[in-house]
Amino acid sequence: MIYNLTLNDRTQKKVLRELEITEKLISKVATKLSSTQKTCDIYAMSDLGMAHNVTRMRGGFFTGAAYVWEQPDTPFIPVDTTINVCGTALYKINSDMNITEFKRRCEKALADTSKYDWNFTNGNHFISLCYSENDENRIGMKKGYYMLVHASACEYKEKLYPVIGNWYYQDICIERLDNYRYMRYIKGDKAKQFYEIAKKLKSFNQERNYDFCKQVLAANIGDEILNVAHYGMPTIHEVLIGVQKTAGLATLLTSLGKNVYIVQKKENAKNNYIPHGFGLELPEESDFTYLKDSIQIGEKKFYSGSIIIGEDAISRHSFSETDESLRNYVRKIAWINELEICAELKQICSFSTKGFQVWR
Repeated sequence: MIYNLTLNDRTQKKVLRELEITEKLISKVATKLSSTQKTCDIYAMSDLGMAHNVTRMRGGFFTGAAYVWEQPDTPFIPVDTTINVCGTALYKINSDMNITEFKRRCEKALADTSKYDWNFTNGNHFISLCYSENDENRIGMKKGYYMLVHASACEYKEKLYPVIGNWYYQDICIERLDNYRYMRYIKGDKAKQFYEIAKKLKSFNQERNYDFCKQVLAANIGDEILNVAHYGMPTIHEVLIGVQKTAGLATLLTSLGKNVYIVQKKENAKNNYIPHGFGLELPEESDFTYLKDSIQIGEKKFYSGSIIIGEDAISRHSFSETDESLRNYVRKIAWINELEICAELKQICSFSTKGFQVWR
């Protein structure tokens, strides 16, 4: 079953039709590996949209959705989900922090790659110095400076991705449909081994985020407000892509320089899934189509292994440049997803793929 928690925009309507096929493929494989009929649930969130990773979309998996199937007799994992782990972490800074000092400290920490391969300036990842104007609210976030980071455990990327020559590639099975749609998966002991790695990545990325913030802030690091994954496998029969699963606090990301929101599920909400941002949509003049060996977006063809960045899949911004219009858009997302908006953070400056930028 597909739970439609989207904004029902043009891109999402198209993606939802493809997710109906993904649901059938997952259910078919789960049933094949069981003695009884098995089903799949897909929670399509308000940020459902295109994925940067073409391998993922060719396998039928899009960003902004949770994929959950009834556990079969023989476990399996769809490998085109291109599992790793990614998330955000937020820490209070126990002192005033000026832009120059924050920049200097971050640059020093980024240069130290002795333990981790930092990727805060790759893709849509970032490091931000933020400020909360609230003196104190009911979740205990005080007025002052905060450090927000967004990154993935890139050290494990190739270990779990379905690339030629990795440890499970020869064991990949495939379920096909006639219209160029397919699902590749591993099963049995290989699936169990895969999940054991995926399970450890959550705590690894949390430690990674903390270690970086600790390097930057040193004695000034304060309370951990949140450290939540929005990509990974909470269970052996569940994949989250751009979705947070928590009853606690989570970030609702907007865009570089814009206010970031801290949210949590309302009491008695129907599920614990929280969208992680706004997602990627197609430009107005574009559509996407599955071909035998690729996905076509507009006039361009994209093959497995390639990455979509830029004009072919754009950030979804259904608001003007004012803070109030952004708040209204976030309120709409909160209503659809049964979220409570707990705090609002102003971004002061950021490191990202665009370099270092000062916002306020």
